[in-house]
Amino acid sequence: MALDSASPLKLPLAFAKLLFMVLLSFLSCGAVHCQEVYSDQRPRLVLGTEVGSEIALGYEFPSVTLDATSEIPIGNRFEAQLGTTYSPAKKAITDDGQRLGFSGSAIAFANQRFGFIATVEHKWLWTSAFDKEVLYPSAGVALRNGYFGTGRLYLTYTFPTGCVWATPGNPCAIQSNRLQGVSLRQEARSFANTRWGFEAGLYHFCAQANPNDPQAGRDCHLAPTALVTFDFEFHCGHKARIVSADAVNSDNY
Repeated sequence: MALDSASPLKLPLAFAKLLFMVLLSFLSCGAVHCQEVYSDQRPRLVLGTEVGSEIALGYEFPSVTLDATSEIPIGNRFEAQLGTTYSPAKKAITDDGQRLGFSGSAIAFANQRFGFIATVEHKWLWTSAFDKEVLYPSAGVALRNGYFGTGRLYLTYTFPTGCVWATPGNPCAIQSNRLQGVSLRQEARSFANTRWGFEAGLYHFCAQANPNDPQAGRDCHLAPTALVTFDFEFHCGHKARIVSADAVNSDNY
């Protein structure tokens, strides 16, 4: 589906509306959930996989990603996350491909339930026809919840980066797709060391184009994605909790 030049502005507005709904949901949470005011402070190592569809982004079905993430609580308000991902991702136009990514995130909790997250991810894609690398900065909110058991919801917006036009005077070898859009990810813990979840995204991106003779414009599209996640969680060290006067017995990470 081709979009006009104003279409990228619609995604930030839609994200703002969705963020308002999440904030409203947070403010209206039940009393029992709202009094869960402390969490397990041990560092966590999370090993897992994502499986789903990224056909709209040009990948063959299914998309499978292996990942490893370190989650490091810092006091009772902050958390750092360091992760790496690998995917034997096949691009539809080449029928082959591999992706590798490294990411770093910082979360600051305004209270024990609601926080803000900022992430920078660097990804590489190798195929038989071309190689690409791109930086994905994103920001949004993190909400501890109990919708599907102990878990978290992340609502983030990815900002576009990279070269717009590849010209003789421009050093970039290949154009960026200028990927941007909103992603919603829900995680839930089942049992002590397993997690499951799902992630849905709606992105705007632009296809390759030629600014030289003969000129060809860039067609831009909306691309939905859907993934399910399965993870194994390992705790490091002994339990050390930060407790307040009205705390209840919770292990909400």
